[in-house]
Amino acid sequence: MDRSKALTWTELRVGLVVIASLFILAATVLYIGGGGGTPWARKYTVRALMSDVNGLKPGAPVRLGGVEVGTVSKVELAAGGEGLVEVAMKLDRQVQGRVTTTSRAALGSLGLLGEKAVDITTGVGGAPLEDGAFLSAAAEDPFKGLLSDASDSTAHLKRILSRLDAGEGLFGKALRDEELYTRMLDVSVRLQGVLTKLESDRGPLGRLVNDADMSQRMASSVRSLEQVASRVEKGEGTLGALAHDPDMARELKSLTTSLSAVAGQLKQGEGTAGRLLQDEALYEKLDRISSRLDSAVGKLEDGHGTAGRLLNDAQLYENLDATARDLRGLIKDVRQDPKKYLRVKVTLF
Repeated sequence: MDRSKALTWTELRVGLVVIASLFILAATVLYIGGGGGTPWARKYTVRALMSDVNGLKPGAPVRLGGVEVGTVSKVELAAGGEGLVEVAMKLDRQVQGRVTTTSRAALGSLGLLGEKAVDITTGVGGAPLEDGAFLSAAAEDPFKGLLSDASDSTAHLKRILSRLDAGEGLFGKALRDEELYTRMLDVSVRLQGVLTKLESDRGPLGRLVNDADMSQRMASSVRSLEQVASRVEKGEGTLGALAHDPDMARELKSLTTSLSAVAGQLKQGEGTAGRLLQDEALYEKLDRISSRLDSAVGKLEDGHGTAGRLLNDAQLYENLDATARDLRGLIKDVRQDPKKYLRVKVTLF
């Protein structure tokens, strides 16, 4: 074979490989730029109006339900001077039936780096959007509001830390005030002492925590109380009857009402008991009478007067007793033989 012909064939093969590589590279670029679809797939355009796109650029992916179905083709200020931004998106015709009048576009993020994308929700029950139609969209990027809230929270946290550093508030004083720190340290030491006593079985609380027998007795007491409460709920016993018997409850209520009325009458001085409580003159009379009775009783005990001598003189008592016995004997003899003591003599003139 001629050397010149062999060299030409080699060059031809290299050229074919380079052309094939370029073709593959172009197909890959077109594939990526086509939003994950084939480069020759049919496209249609939908648009959305947003107040803030937060750095969205042409070429950003458009996702439907998390799947890339197109790219952003244009981002520009909308006509009309309303301050809105018009975002044009080229989507694959195959998803046109899923992007309807009920779908909604919103800004999304591709990752931690913050690269923007457009997320479209799948519409259910709406009519498919035609080429060039407008899609409902969120007013602004929700992540921007989140970052704004985080920034506000950070500023607020900085203000709190500055106040703490300046010694304001309870925690600020705890950081700056040595006396307050000493007091808190003293309180912590005392709490430690209390906890130590709780861990020990010497004190009542420590015994309550550590003594198994006391715990069992308390548990037994609680069970007894539960049994009593159960009996009361069932209507057993006096308390149970009182809790469930409406007639008894009414009677008790009537009794307390009557007692209240009596107490009111006593307080107003009505009746003998009320006058005794309220009338000072009656009280003084009763006091004088009780004093005189006490004096008379004292004289009787001392033997003054006939009654006192009768109570204290044994000889006088015996004489009276003998006299009474003789009198009873005389009366008995008169009843048995009245003629012996009574003689009647009748004479006629």
